[in-house]
Amino acid sequence: MHSLLIRTLSIAALTLLPAGAIVAQDGTVGRTAITLLNGTQEIMPDTTVARFSYNPVSDGGLTTYRLNALSGDHVVRSLRTDSIVELTYGPMSRYEHFAGIWWLVASPNGEPNEQGIMVTETVSVPVHAVLPAPGTPDYGHYIYCHIDSMPHRSGLKVSADFKLHYTYDEALGRGTIAMVLDDSQPISDTEYAGDATTYAYFAPGQTWYMGVSDQHQGGDTGHRYMYFVSQNIDTQQLEGMEIATTWTDADQQDLEHEYRFAQQYQIYWIAALDIPYSNAEHDEVGIIDIFASPRLMRHAWHKPLKQP
Repeated sequence: MHSLLIRTLSIAALTLLPAGAIVAQDGTVGRTAITLLNGTQEIMPDTTVARFSYNPVSDGGLTTYRLNALSGDHVVRSLRTDSIVELTYGPMSRYEHFAGIWWLVASPNGEPNEQGIMVTETVSVPVHAVLPAPGTPDYGHYIYCHIDSMPHRSGLKVSADFKLHYTYDEALGRGTIAMVLDDSQPISDTEYAGDATTYAYFAPGQTWYMGVSDQHQGGDTGHRYMYFVSQNIDTQQLEGMEIATTWTDADQQDLEHEYRFAQQYQIYWIAALDIPYSNAEHDEVGIIDIFASPRLMRHAWHKPLKQP
């Protein structure tokens, strides 16, 4: 096993780690784990990364270096060497399996076509998942996920960050992975900038834009924070919760497996006035979209071919 602690900006002594060198008898794949200064850890599986290289980059007269993870000639990930704390190589754990590139697949709320019939579709949203740094409280329990751009009917570019909650029961031989819908933490530092017409449609000329409730204490705060929440089946109110799915070792080895979250819950993407969000405090301004049948997949969703 290789281990390297990078303490300076220089990479003259950097030993590049070979991919594809470890495959255990039980089929476990090797990986390179790269811990970063920002408190996260990238996991690079041998099945994805063929080799590593580095190159100097000139920026404003200063030369920095980047470590590149390559699959063939394609750069999978490129990191500044001065952002790296540690690189380690070894077999990939069940927990580490959930880092990397995923697709959040779901069906957003439909829109009426020219005949007034509601039309829905399935979207595949790329997700980049990293781990918390080893030794931190979240390590072994949560996976940090980032979406560059949520699908939006008006073409607005909106990023989103959320967590997955990880558990595994050795005795039962299965685990759970849950999408954390957090009503205390907005999904983005950027606030929603769409007008009333950019909220979810349910009928021609009507949107799920509610405006500021006259029952909201303090009136319009001027903020439009975004949250992922769901509907409490008992109270019918929107709130934070975890929507989960179970998995096994066989599921992890199956690249076609769909990690389907509890199907009775939908992801409500909302704009609200306060942090934290509270349905009881009438914080909600409107519903940007509603995503049904949410699931995680290792590739984009493709419509199944119809059987003859």
